[in-house]
Amino acid sequence: MSASANLANVYAELSRRCGESYTITYGAPPTYLVSTVGAAEAGKKIVLVFKEDRNGAVSRIRTTPTRAAPKKEGSVDLDLTGSPLKDDCLVDAIADLSIDLQLDNSNPWKLEEEYQRGIPVNKARSIVCSEFLQLAEGLGSVWFLCDGSDPGQTQLLQYEFNPTHFSRGILSYQGVHPAYLVTSQSLVRQHGKTPDETLIENSYQVNPHMKLRCSWTSSAALPLLVNLNDCDVALNHTFRVGDCSPLTQDFMNQLRILVFIREDIVSYHTDVKQGVSRDPTYRCGSGIDMDELRESINQTMTDVSGLIGRYSISNAEFDIEDVVQRAKVRQLTDLTDKLWELLKCCHSYKDLKMAFSMLFQCAARCNIVNTPTNKNRLAKIITELANRRLAMPCLSGAEPLELLLEIGLEKLYKDYEFIYTESKMCSTNLLKEYSSETTMEDASSQNLPQLRKSLHNAVRGDPTPGAGMRKTLLHNHGTANSRNTKYASNDDDAGFKNSHFDEHESTERISKLFQIHCTLEHLLMMHIHLNLANVYNDVCSELLKKPPKLVESIDDQLSDVMDIRLSAHYVRDHLDGKDPYSRHITMRSYNKFRELKTTFYFDSENICPPNLAQCFQCDDKEMVKERTYHSWTYRKIRSLK
Repeated sequence: MSASANLANVYAELSRRCGESYTITYGAPPTYLVSTVGAAEAGKKIVLVFKEDRNGAVSRIRTTPTRAAPKKEGSVDLDLTGSPLKDDCLVDAIADLSIDLQLDNSNPWKLEEEYQRGIPVNKARSIVCSEFLQLAEGLGSVWFLCDGSDPGQTQLLQYEFNPTHFSRGILSYQGVHPAYLVTSQSLVRQHGKTPDETLIENSYQVNPHMKLRCSWTSSAALPLLVNLNDCDVALNHTFRVGDCSPLTQDFMNQLRILVFIREDIVSYHTDVKQGVSRDPTYRCGSGIDMDELRESINQTMTDVSGLIGRYSISNAEFDIEDVVQRAKVRQLTDLTDKLWELLKCCHSYKDLKMAFSMLFQCAARCNIVNTPTNKNRLAKIITELANRRLAMPCLSGAEPLELLLEIGLEKLYKDYEFIYTESKMCSTNLLKEYSSETTMEDASSQNLPQLRKSLHNAVRGDPTPGAGMRKTLLHNHGTANSRNTKYASNDDDAGFKNSHFDEHESTERISKLFQIHCTLEHLLMMHIHLNLANVYNDVCSELLKKPPKLVESIDDQLSDVMDIRLSAHYVRDHLDGKDPYSRHITMRSYNKFRELKTTFYFDSENICPPNLAQCFQCDDKEMVKERTYHSWTYRKIRSLK
């Protein structure tokens, strides 16, 4: 029988015996338990015994002591978030970040943990000592949430099932202590004997979404509690779409527009398959006067100024923020990139379809100076119309949206390519997609007969021997890749195809762009808050080489987490002399028959809901000058049976 099945049997027996008096759950451990004892000790699944109270109001009050921040003259508020265009606000102030930042946007615990209440310690101990629990078999732990009313302020009792050892654990709340009282001598004294091994992890809060973790192991009798020389350093940063900075908001908005266009295309094709007849929807444009749009299209296609691009000096180095700002106002040189900026403003599908008709009329009648250099479908249509080798296309169904999606994806990719190459953070190879579809389509395009693509050639019935049926420039390569014809009709080989759309391929391309954007956000925050310019190339390489997480929709809650390893010497100067935001220190002493483990957890904020236990009801919210920690101690003893 598996370990999970054994623990499930214990849960069932506890529920039968104690379920009427207490709430008993079997699942993931609470967040405060994982933080205090560590993820390895807490495990993936536990049995938790507690009381549930859903009558009380959900707590919105922090019980964390904070230091009164001095205000600058002439300033009403002290902005600690920093400006994306200024790098002097936080780089030199990391000492105060862990103290002054008010993390009141979200609590460190889950919402359901607000309703948990502890039970009296003596009742929890009576269940632990009961015969049925002593004789039960299993692997894992049963935890009893206590109310902390005893002198030791017990918060949790642990009964661990172990086939070879008796194993018990106690987690107690130690109150609020000044940082200067956290010393090796005091911790060893509380541990009770000289430790054989000490594991230490210090976390430094850079901003509400970024932290540095420094960890190491020591066998010294009095281990160092701060080590910035040979520790393992991990940088963790969470980017949430809703927190996108004004500097990069324009690129994220473009990506969202592309996602909406893709959703509307998929929805339309789904309805068509189900026999629903309707026009597609376009909901991304703010609206533009059609006469003004016609004039802008004519000017864009005949303007020679767009042929003169502005190039940077290849050896020049640019600040990443400056490059992002330049990318927002960079001069677009390709015709379809400029058309994306115009066409996406259309108010509705009807206006978008009319805009493409204006565009095709202009391409057929005007002397186009700004010839497109991109290789998308719209560029090919414009080129063929300008060369009088193609009849005027009449778009229908989702074709206008599909053309718009394709040029939008290409334009946004060029924006990111400009940022990464101009800032010299990585090569374009890391930004490109290596998909089989792209390779097969390119190969198929190269194998097409090199014939004049006119209406006359399209209907001729004398194909060249060995070349197969003659195809127009816009012909869908259905035989080369069946997946690209998901929404194609069966008679595509007999006519033109004005646009191309593949649901899976479009998801992959959008997901890659989202990965590129998230990497940019991570790098910007590293630059603004830590200025670790020497690691940008390594970070880019590590993040962009990972397979993108498939993204089909983007909302404000969508997030991306970066967790990378750094060399200690990169952050030593930033962290030297600073108190950690939280500390996790585990001391172990052991011999053949017995193991004693003591874990000390210190955090600048209370990680438990205030109503969880009576010990959190004390008034500890006074403004204090020095660093203070909420403190927990976890003691575990394992003895050979």
